[in-house]
Amino acid sequence: MTRAGKPTDQPSDQPSREELMARLHTAGRELSTAAVMFHAALAQLNGLSATEEKAIDLLLRHGPLTARELGEHSGLAPASVTGLVDRLQRKGFARRVPNPLDGRSVLIEAAEAPSEALAPHFTQWTGALDALCERYSDTELAAIVDFLGSAAVLQREATARMTTSRPTTPGTGATFEAGTALGRGEKLTLQTAAHGVVALMAGADPGAFSSARAGMAGGKALSAATGLVGRVLAEKPKGMKLGGKSTADLADQVFPALAASLALLRDLDPGEADNFRSVIRTAVEAALKTRHGGSPAMTAMAAKISTTLDNA
Repeated sequence: MTRAGKPTDQPSDQPSREELMARLHTAGRELSTAAVMFHAALAQLNGLSATEEKAIDLLLRHGPLTARELGEHSGLAPASVTGLVDRLQRKGFARRVPNPLDGRSVLIEAAEAPSEALAPHFTQWTGALDALCERYSDTELAAIVDFLGSAAVLQREATARMTTSRPTTPGTGATFEAGTALGRGEKLTLQTAAHGVVALMAGADPGAFSSARAGMAGGKALSAATGLVGRVLAEKPKGMKLGGKSTADLADQVFPALAASLALLRDLDPGEADNFRSVIRTAVEAALKTRHGGSPAMTAMAAKISTTLDNA
């Protein structure tokens, strides 16, 4: 038998190159699936996503890291890294610290106590892996190390291509706007939060004329929004029901939607989360200006909205 015009010296019972490649691809997919399921289970036990858990692993092995370095190790885009670090810091698994070598930048480091809670889950797994390695000679292990290291580089490059390029419509190759990444229910959450804030500001000031002016000013501010947030708010809300018997009833509906909107956008695109905050603050300020800085009731409502934006 020949391959590429050259005779082969493999034994007759040795699988062919094609058969070995097929087995390699199958084994690789099985290992990948097993690894994903392992890390997903480990992450879930600790209230993390699989991406967050692996980021902690990178920080423990290579950290402290700059955001750029964490992006290089993970293959994630800069905006995705920012949101990832925000979530880890909020959950207490990482923190930003001054960079002693560059006062203009910060480092991200794993928080010791929470991160060490992950370690026991690896003990049995790494022990079994060490036992498996005893099957192979040093030369064979060197080849395995070379293959796995090279495969990891290729995997990070594939991740980087997906996280830095614009998404495409499946099956067509055509690009689509980021707004289509949100489902109807998610869009409704953003719309309820934004229009609800305007309704709260308008309802906080007694008097039909004052309420109408505040509502119109806040609504105009929402209509000037840009980006993903602007596209969502420009759509006609379908199924949005704002109201209740009192301002407190409305607040019980709006404030959870406001916090949920920021969490949703932060995971999707941290830049759009900042955009949403800016849009809401602009709408609140526009409503306040209709009363030359706002009545005491409007000012108090604006403070509650601002606190929610800061804490979400």
